[in-house]
Amino acid sequence: MNAFDTFCTNGPRTAAGVETSLRAAGYVPLPKRTAGVKAFVVDTKKPAVAVSDSMCLVQADARTGQTTRFQTYVAETYPNARTLDPATLGDDIEQAWSIPSDPPAIIATERTESLGWYRYALILFRPEAA
Repeated sequence: MNAFDTFCTNGPRTAAGVETSLRAAGYVPLPKRTAGVKAFVVDTKKPAVAVSDSMCLVQADARTGQTTRFQTYVAETYPNARTLDPATLGDDIEQAWSIPSDPPAIIATERTESLGWYRYALILFRPEAA
């Protein structure tokens, strides 16, 4: 939750601003794989972070208790959040909320499996920011 708070919800609102914060924290960019999205990693156990003009995502190894911790985080940080049907947002989306912010935003969690490794991502999406 700390990286999500630092770089996505409380950090700069632009991809360039987030990139500056990530580099200052020791993160380095990965080669581009998706147009408009930059991913960053650091050589510690800290999660990877990906940013674009409308999205900020923090991804780490899946661990026990992440779902409950994030539900608590959303309830405490965004008491006016409205639950969304995750199925409408994608196959791997586990839970999602509409956040009454300016601009309006969606926060979601995603669980994925790749080559036997399970990942958990926290996503902040601002559709109107794109």
